[in-house]
Amino acid sequence: MKWLKALLTFIWKIYFLIVVLIVILALYPVQFVLLSNEKYFPQGFRLTRFQAKTILFLIGVRKEVHGNIPNDTETSYIICPNHSSYLDILLLYAAFPNYFIFLGKKELGSIPIFNIYFKKMNLLVDRANAKAAHTSITIACEKLNKGANLVIFPEGTIHKDQPQLRAFKNGAFKAATQANIPIIPITFKDNYKLLEDDWGFFAKAKPGKSRVYIHPPIHPKNGEVDLLTLRTQTRELIASQLD
Repeated sequence: MKWLKALLTFIWKIYFLIVVLIVILALYPVQFVLLSNEKYFPQGFRLTRFQAKTILFLIGVRKEVHGNIPNDTETSYIICPNHSSYLDILLLYAAFPNYFIFLGKKELGSIPIFNIYFKKMNLLVDRANAKAAHTSITIACEKLNKGANLVIFPEGTIHKDQPQLRAFKNGAFKAATQANIPIIPITFKDNYKLLEDDWGFFAKAKPGKSRVYIHPPIHPKNGEVDLLTLRTQTRELIASQLD
């Protein structure tokens, strides 16, 4: 029984990869044009949302959103989710209708096909280079001041020991205090159960429900709330909905 379950899980993972490739490649020429010019980024974002929702529908993952999504076009936000699975990115696009960009690791820009989404519209940071990392935060603040929302995974990468949280990095909280931008903590409760960050034969993978908890915004209040306090409050809210 254990081997049969593992075989079905493995087949589902292969199906997941095939669906992702087909959906991306089918619209690749259009996305290549839209994501090559900044004035078309909003259209590229909407097409990316369509692709994400299509992939989730075809693989049988349905979202259940708890909390209110801020719909204030006059305010930018820094969205800080826990990072538990590759499904996290798809669920972010499916759950948030307002335009946002990612601050991600520079390695994402070297992945064939997928790098189209990270080379232009989103921001990449070289974590091994302190000067480059500082420059990325400065550029992120400029984007925030121009009205974009910014997604930063404060853990930096997926923790192997889910659902425990890794130590939070300071980038999101530096940007929040410098630009006086509120943070929205997000908890993905089920993604690691639906698609584990492990491609071994017995790793967890299946369709199902993904619960997304959107917590109330945390405001820096013009510097009154410091970086460490923001980081602690964000971590506590995210952890409050984890098993």
